[in-house]
Amino acid sequence: MRLLLLALLAVSTAPLKSGAAGDGYEDPPAIQRSLADLQLGDSLKDVQLIYPPAQEWPAHVDPRGRVTRYRVERAYAKSFPNWAQALMLGFKKGRLVDIQVIYDVKRSGEKTSEELARDLSLTYGEGERSGDKFWWVDSRTVLRVFPVQVPTFKLGAAGTEWRTSIQILEKDLYQRID
Repeated sequence: MRLLLLALLAVSTAPLKSGAAGDGYEDPPAIQRSLADLQLGDSLKDVQLIYPPAQEWPAHVDPRGRVTRYRVERAYAKSFPNWAQALMLGFKKGRLVDIQVIYDVKRSGEKTSEELARDLSLTYGEGERSGDKFWWVDSRTVLRVFPVQVPTFKLGAAGTEWRTSIQILEKDLYQRID
């Protein structure tokens, strides 16, 4: 009996796993660095093996971080995620540093940005929030969820619609441009 009591006492006085705040909770897991079959750090050649171009992808250089940004629409690639409308890819020094996926109309209707953020908080813990934008940060990566407006053309009239968007990017890039 004394041995059992001593064992319980030893376990109860063992240090708790320390979280970021030393509150006895474990830190949330590291943010996954892959999205839509792409991995942060991939080269453009790696990306084009996964999504072979059907035509040249439009690109521009963002002066805020000297990142080359590509907008890849379904028509621009021979294969494409069936649940996505567009991929926004950022490359710096030849490596993928930013992946943003804009959901298509069907997937956006099934999962709003708030619902997606709620689902992600089950994995990564409570995220930060500002209005309708949600984000999580670890030592290397930022995960963001937010709605975006996309141009539409219906019944001969131009307009916009809201879509759900998810993005992962290198933390140092986020600190420089956001």
